[in-house]
Amino acid sequence: MAQRGRKSTASLAVTKKVSIGTAERLAAPLHLSDAEIAVWNEAVNDQPASAFTPTHAPLLEFYCRHVVQARVLADQLLSFDNAWLADDEGLKRYDTLLKMSERESRAASSLATRLRITRQSIDHSIVATAIKNNTAARKPWELLTHKNES
Repeated sequence: MAQRGRKSTASLAVTKKVSIGTAERLAAPLHLSDAEIAVWNEAVNDQPASAFTPTHAPLLEFYCRHVVQARVLADQLLSFDNAWLADDEGLKRYDTLLKMSERESRAASSLATRLRITRQSIDHSIVATAIKNNTAARKPWELLTHKNES
């Protein structure tokens, strides 16, 4: 039974070894290509082990495919010879590659947002100042104005 009352500073200073079970990371499906598995592993290993569950697998799979396809199209654009732009066919091919590349990038970005693997645009110094000054009730734009005045 636990001891009643306040805990002494000596008991608080003692650290207990807590055995944390190793959480299994979501494994890549076997039908993905090597490049897609590499993207999968990058995404999964960048997050805490419990961040992805089997319900995330389809979205993560689509994300990996779009990233790999965007990279393939980027390679095609890099190897595109500028001399081909003088010809109408070359110009059409270049325009098609740009459209396809944008489409893949947008899809990957959208899926990354849904999977919550993108960096959030937040100024942590403003949040820390708000917490420190107990100004959490203020609106974010008021915090920015206050920061700029200082």
